Amino acid sequence: MFVRLTTISTLHSAWQTVKSKGAAGGIDGLSLLEFEKNLQRNLYTLLAELKERKWLPAPYMKIEIPKKTNEKRTLGLLSVKDKIVQTAIKTLIEPRFEDLFASNSYGYRPGKGHLKAIRRTVNEFQNKQNKWVAQLDIDNYFDTVSHEILFARLSNMLPDNEILRLIDLSVKMGMVTKKMKWQDIKAGVPQGAILSPLLANFYLHPFDQSVTARTEHYVRYADDFLIFGESREQIEQTVKSATEFLQGKLLLKLNEPTIIQETTQPIEFLGIMLAKNTISVSDRKFAVLRERIQSIRWKNSGFSVESLKTLDGIEQYYAKILPKSILQAFDNELKAAVSQQITFAASSIASKKQLSEALSKIRFFTSEAELEKKGLFAGFLAQYAEQKQNQTTDNQKKNQKLIKRKKLEYQRREAECSEMVVSSVGSFIGISQNKVRIKVQGKEVKTPPTNALKHITITTRAASISAEAVHYCVENHIPVDFFDNKGNCYASIIKPVSIEYKLWQQQAAMSNAKRQSLALHILIGKLKNQLYLLKYFHKYHKKESGMTLTIVYESAEKQILVNIDKLKNHRPDDENYQETFTAVEAQAAVAYWGYVKVLLADDKIDFDGRERQGASDLFNSMLNYGYAIIYPRIWQALLAAKLNPSMGVLHKYQSGKPVLVYDFIEIFRAQAVDRVVISLVQKSEPLAMDKNLLDDNTRKLLIQNILERLNRYEKFRGEECRFEDIIRKQMREAAAYISGENKTFKPYIAKW
Repeated sequence: MFVRLTTISTLHSAWQTVKSKGAAGGIDGLSLLEFEKNLQRNLYTLLAELKERKWLPAPYMKIEIPKKTNEKRTLGLLSVKDKIVQTAIKTLIEPRFEDLFASNSYGYRPGKGHLKAIRRTVNEFQNKQNKWVAQLDIDNYFDTVSHEILFARLSNMLPDNEILRLIDLSVKMGMVTKKMKWQDIKAGVPQGAILSPLLANFYLHPFDQSVTARTEHYVRYADDFLIFGESREQIEQTVKSATEFLQGKLLLKLNEPTIIQETTQPIEFLGIMLAKNTISVSDRKFAVLRERIQSIRWKNSGFSVESLKTLDGIEQYYAKILPKSILQAFDNELKAAVSQQITFAASSIASKKQLSEALSKIRFFTSEAELEKKGLFAGFLAQYAEQKQNQTTDNQKKNQKLIKRKKLEYQRREAECSEMVVSSVGSFIGISQNKVRIKVQGKEVKTPPTNALKHITITTRAASISAEAVHYCVENHIPVDFFDNKGNCYASIIKPVSIEYKLWQQQAAMSNAKRQSLALHILIGKLKNQLYLLKYFHKYHKKESGMTLTIVYESAEKQILVNIDKLKNHRPDDENYQETFTAVEAQAAVAYWGYVKVLLADDKIDFDGRERQGASDLFNSMLNYGYAIIYPRIWQALLAAKLNPSMGVLHKYQSGKPVLVYDFIEIFRAQAVDRVVISLVQKSEPLAMDKNLLDDNTRKLLIQNILERLNRYEKFRGEECRFEDIIRKQMREAAAYISGENKTFKPYIAKW
């Protein structure tokens, strides 16, 4: 077997398999493209290393992706060379294993897979004698496989000592984190390794034999399995036997609790809801699939490769098993998505012929829709022709672009003139000729026109402001905020506002249901803005990160959507809703920051997770500093709306704390600060720390970019307005809801 492994044809065939999957490389940083540039030399070098017994795999590159609430799945990424070796070994040994494996096992096997597992499960449900079913899964399976048991059995299965040695090396080679910290692998088979699924199935083969000795009504996919039976007692006995075998013979344990129920009740297995007489998907899964269909995009000369892969994946997995009613709903979503793309991308579609060729690659999910394609596509072509006819002339387009460019130029000028940042030591802010002026060390510096100035930010304690300047600012509604070098806003100068006692009284007298409704919409706004920020970065950034980032993104998207659903379905009479909402928010935060961590993994920044108070790393320090910049803006907007900043709805009352400010900042954090900080990191701007604080240049750059964001225009409630104006409008809308003028509060949701 080793002789067959050490041939150039075997390694070249393995290379072609590795290349076709297009996955990212490992710890050595060598990509598939770079390996292919010197393919012949690289393969012959690898061949020589194997023949001379000098091949030593690189350590796995450790990454973590969100799994469940407060849980993470550890993946080990292989280098390209090691993928080739493991693929070649798998190709040689897999036929021998396949001859051994039970027909009840469907995961990670050639000719098996999800679809056949579901079909087998459907047959078991429809078997008249199967009245009960047990659903079980093994706890932390891949990471708890015993090396001693595995290799004792492998030595009997594979008589080639050198192949065994290479497998042993591949399984036990350690992992290395992004910080180059070594971690031994003392148990388990690394998730992400080519050989791991095959070895995992082999390890569980005796278990398959143990179960099938008692019953053939058994379906296993990796570490998830179902056992069917005629009675509950029979099922319980089989489960007991299976549990004892796993624990006693394989040193594994099951997750609790084991689900045992009648086959007339639905159970979710491999993403499908199954029962004796029904096949469907859960509402959560349906929403995810619907959103994937809606995500198709026109790109360049047709529907993007990613879009077609998404549709093909749904068609391959679901269309062959789900009932027509669900597939018809998918078809309707697809028709709407195609129509929407034709509307949005009409100017990018060169001709009817190009559109017709692109449409020919679209496959619907039901045979009825496929038969209607000719008529449907004729309608899409007519829609395209109408869109083209309604488009403005080329000259009008050109003029519109020129006007838009000039408009953006003056909006930028407006933003530059609306903010004054004072950071130089020895600065003096005074009034001269009815205009705010700054002098540094006695020399006047350029200042914005008075009538455009909307805000002054002071970031140094070595500055002074005259009483006349203070009077001018409060009379002209120009807030002045003071920040220390940690980003804390320790003071603000604003015009005193009269307190509307009636509104404060209404705020204090809000019912629990009304407080909960306001808190609910604030939190839903936060989670949606986080989700849409992830969508934005995943769409426009990091395409080179490959499948790893996509896996993490899909997991994060799923978790955030699940938590949004939890909020929408929350009962309105919950007296302790704040604790419930805090828990939901924390679950979504794990997914959100988990994606950001992987997104920034190759940006030479050390970000392991979100830290608030006392953060000493660059990324968290920038986030905290940025949040501090917008805190006083929200506070001032609340006061202007005549609201009491101390009466929160999401956060509990804290003496002397503006908890309503803490509430409303949640809506804006992701889009006002996170987006700015992530962009600065990805643009490789010169960012640095100085004695656990942001250095001067980093602070200036961060302030500049956040102020630009606050002054950027976007559509809100049908009109263009600055981001900071949106904050003020939101506070006025909250006041209108509290007073009863508005029936509900709608949070700001960013476009992505």
